[in-house]
Amino acid sequence: MDDIELKPLERALLLALMTLGGSASNNELRDHVGNTLVGAPRTRMNAAGLVESEKQGQTYHHALTEKGWARCVAELDATAPTGRAGSPLGRVLYGVLGVLKGYLDVRDISLAEFVVTARGEGAMDAAPADLTQSIKDAYWRLARRPQDWVLLTRIRPLLGDVPRDEVDETLREMGRLPEVHLVPRADQKSLSDEDREAAVLIGGQSKHLLAIEAR
Repeated sequence: MDDIELKPLERALLLALMTLGGSASNNELRDHVGNTLVGAPRTRMNAAGLVESEKQGQTYHHALTEKGWARCVAELDATAPTGRAGSPLGRVLYGVLGVLKGYLDVRDISLAEFVVTARGEGAMDAAPADLTQSIKDAYWRLARRPQDWVLLTRIRPLLGDVPRDEVDETLREMGRLPEVHLVPRADQKSLSDEDREAAVLIGGQSKHLLAIEAR
């Protein structure tokens, strides 16, 4: 489905998921913003490919897709809702989002990396001897289920200050394990400059995505 025009509540819930690190249950959304992603908004955002939803027990759990993260980035440059849904506070807060977008651009930081760091979920400061486990831990922070494909762009910021060559070598070693899969992105045109930079070179081919079968 092509990009859709989101209603004010849908925009709010999309940004709420972003501020919660990209994924949350309806209970967490209710505690955070006083609303849940249910009914028509959930159906529309699922169909648009912005959010993936899965029922876990009695409640839904939602996660932003890559397209959802991209829509959040676009929302930083958007204008506040108008009419009955708008307010002076909303216009000011969207101005703040614009300032944040400018900061991310100047610092060359992705929105996802900024959110993870701001929430205190990054910089695990792993020792090289534990780097394999640290990469797995980073993967499971981001994956919703086994065998989910996760961009290395999202994993690398969670590994602290470990040198790039050590991370790359560990990824190559992990790629030999039967339960670990590293592959190139099929749609090369969809790769950002950050995605290309974060790839690991294996056998002369850039690998952008990591999947692990089980914990």
